[in-house]
Parts: sequence; structure tokens; C-alpha cells
Amino acid sequence: MLIASVFASCKNQWDEHNMITDPSLSVNLQDQINGNASISLFNQYIAKSKYSSVLASSKSFTVWAPNNAAMANVDPGILADTARLNQFVGNHISYQLYTTDVPQPTVRVQMVSGKSETFTKTSIEAATIVSANRYASNGVLHIINRVLRPKLNIWDYATNTGAATGNTQGAGLTTDALQEQAYLRSQNYSYQDTSLAEITGYDPLTGKPIPKPGTGIVNKNRYKDQTVNLSDETKQYTFFVMADAGLNNQLSKVSKYFTTSTVDSTTQVSTFNIIKDLVVPGVYSTKNEPGSIAMPDTIVSPFGVKIPVNMNDTIRSYNASNGKVYVMKDVFFRVQDKIPAIVIQGESNPVYGTPGAWFRTDNGSRASNIYYRVKNDPNGVQWKDIYIENNTSNGVNLPAQYWAGYPLKNVNTATYKVYIRAINDSKNVFSEGISFCTPLTGNIPTLLNIPYFQVSQNNFSEVYVGNYTNTKYGYNSMFVVANTTGTISITFDYIKLVPVIQ
Repeated sequence: MLIASVFASCKNQWDEHNMITDPSLSVNLQDQINGNASISLFNQYIAKSKYSSVLASSKSFTVWAPNNAAMANVDPGILADTARLNQFVGNHISYQLYTTDVPQPTVRVQMVSGKSETFTKTSIEAATIVSANRYASNGVLHIINRVLRPKLNIWDYATNTGAATGNTQGAGLTTDALQEQAYLRSQNYSYQDTSLAEITGYDPLTGKPIPKPGTGIVNKNRYKDQTVNLSDETKQYTFFVMADAGLNNQLSKVSKYFTTSTVDSTTQVSTFNIIKDLVVPGVYSTKNEPGSIAMPDTIVSPFGVKIPVNMNDTIRSYNASNGKVYVMKDVFFRVQDKIPAIVIQGESNPVYGTPGAWFRTDNGSRASNIYYRVKNDPNGVQWKDIYIENNTSNGVNLPAQYWAGYPLKNVNTATYKVYIRAINDSKNVFSEGISFCTPLTGNIPTLLNIPYFQVSQNNFSEVYVGNYTNTKYGYNSMFVVANTTGTISITFDYIKLVPVIQ
């Protein structure tokens, strides 16, 4: 709908301009630029680039041409470097028609350089439009008072080091934030995609294609895989980079909650769990820049973690082609926000190996005993749970210590207080226990971390049942275990693991 409205707006104004008797409509954009002395310096760059003949073609374009005063400080060495020249000139040209009535109030314009710029009714990025909507037979010309230097995207800025060079506005981080940069680089990996590779033959046994070595190689990064693609020029983000001292300060607070089998992997996991919350959608700014969001004192990350923002801790900022980067002395996360509670819903039921439930089957299937219920409490509030019933009308009984199992992920190395909401609306009182990642002997958990507790009748409240201490970060398993005697049944709405923060 947005694209349709943009094109409709362009078309309406384009139709209006066709009704005007204007000599400029008989010439193309390149001819119009050739005849305008105020942009003659930019025209020299066009003439040396690959776009001179392009702007004389029948395709439609929008050109934002810097005036001569704006071009005075551009590095003349660009003219001698074909790649830099084409990128610089291409960053002032779009393949679409953009008149000044299109932004409402802003629009992101993709340039032929591959970069995107923010266009308003009076400006593009930091450049003011001094002469707007000059029509030609194949497009629109705007004259601006500043050049549009190609900027690095957020990823290129965060993973490169150095000062600004040539026509590139900024070339990466300096030495105060190299630890985070090193982590981001360390997450690079590559694999061979056979659909992209050159095939040399087929395996006679499997029939699978045999790819030529070195072809079809795809380069990826695990941080981008698990968060967002900070190289994406079509979207905008705000990324907070932490200086080395600040990152080490946060590591000292949270590493004990991410303990793995080695020191190196603990550091890797801890670092990811700090910086995964440093990127948020949208451009946050304190300067009321076009298309930006006013910077609050707290932003919530896509992972639901609060990011406390103290702009007094800003070392510097960078306007990237796809958003904004802030290099901070520190970002003072609260530990309790980084180490969340874990809630396991009883009614979740995917297959084994994914978050959800699986069941004891050594004495045969008892699927007919398992119910996923949707009910209302006495106040009319809906709840869902799992109820595994013994002695049902079908005559299928549950064995002692029948269990429902639930895989867990991202379990921190911490002591958890365990709470359960289990609604027993049957005629019988029964007991159940909870076991975490214990070996199975004869398909039965050998240890109950939370010993058997009675599931009272018609209690709709959350109940504390004990503590569980996890000693290794990562995946785990939870078993809700029926008793050995009496009524053999299981039920719960949810189980909540609340970490004890020290």
C-alpha cells in the first residue's frame, strides 16, 4: 500500500507536469544538467562516471545534484578511482521518481549506489533542497547544498577500524571498542550451497550432486543470524557499541549465569547475551532528525530486555546508511533483566527435541489419558493446562511414576525458585514431583529435584514448591512425575522458574 501510494503521488504530479508548457520537458536529465552552470562541478563527475549515458536514456530517474559550493570540498582523487567515482555519483541518483510531495513527512529512497537516504519535502539527509522539482523528459532534478557521501552501513562500521577516507563518510570503529568488534568478526562462518555451486557430477550411490570445491560458498555470521541483519540497507536500526571497559564490566556481572564447560565458551556465550540486546529497530536520536524517534531513557530490545540509555555516556555517534551507531562507555543493564524467569506451559505439545512435551511410553501408549483443557476459573478468567488422568472410562491405567517431559533452552547457571499453578478439579487428591535433566533408569527419573507435593483440589493460585540449581548453561529437560502410590495423575497450567540473582 505504501509503494502504491508513493507511485500514485509521483504519477499525479508527473501527470500535472505533462500538462505544463515547459521547454525543459523536451530535454532529458543529462541535457538539463549540462545546461545548468550552478551544478557544473557535479556534472564533471557524472561525465567521468558510468551514469552520463544512463541519464540520457528513456528510463525515469531522480537526481539530487549538489551545487558547486557543495562540491568544493570533495576529494578530487575520486575522479581517478572508477569504483569510488561510480559509488559517489550513484549515491545522488534513484531509479524512481521522487517529487517533494512524496514524503509524508519522510520516505526512504534507495539510490543506485545501493544505499538508502531519508528524503523530506525540503531536504535529503543533511542537505537542503535549494531548487526542487525541475522536470525533464525522463525524470526530476533537485539541486542541494551538500553532497551525499556514501556511508557505511551499521555492520561495516562496527566490524571495520579506521578513520574516514576519500568519499566514504567514516570507515569504522577506533581502538576503544575493539573487543565487541572482535566478537562480531569471530561469528563469521561459511558453507557450500549446492544450489549455487558448480556441479561436477553425481554420486552413483546416493544420486546427490557433487559440487566443485570453492564454488557456491555462502558467507554468514551467527550474530546476525540470531539477531538482525545489520547489513540490510532496506531497514533501519539503532546499534549501541560498548567500549572495552564497559563490556568487561558487564561480563563481570553476568558471566557466572552463563557458565559452560570451558572458560572460552563461557565468555562467548556471555558476550552474545550482552550484545544481543544492543540493537533495536528504528533510528533513535536526540537531535530530532527526519524520520527518527526521540531517544528515551530506556528502550526495550526485541528480546524483551530493557536497555537503559544514558546519553552522557556516549563517546561518539555515527549516521550509518541504515541507521545510527552510538559508541557508549557502558550500558548499565540490570542483571535481573538479563537473567529472565522461565515459564513452561503445560499445554505445549510439539515433538521430542523441541520446546514442548513428550511422555513415558515404556509400558505402551496412553494418549487416551492425556487431555489439553481450556476452562474458566471462578472469576471467568480462561486458563489452559494438561491433565493426565488415571482410571479413565477406557480402563487404561497409568503406571507409577508416569511422566510428562519438557525440553528447556537457555537455562542459566543459577538457583531457581520453582512455582507451579496446578488446578486439580477431580474428585481425588494426588501428588506429583519435578525432576530436571536426570538420567532415566528404566525410563523413570532417578532423582526428584522437587520432591512429591500434594496437588490440592480447586486451588487456582501459584504455589512455591522448592528450589532447583542448574550448574551448566544451555539446554535442559524437565519431567513432571506422577506418584508411586495412590491416585496416579498429573496436571499443571504452568511451572515458573524464577532465578535467584546474587
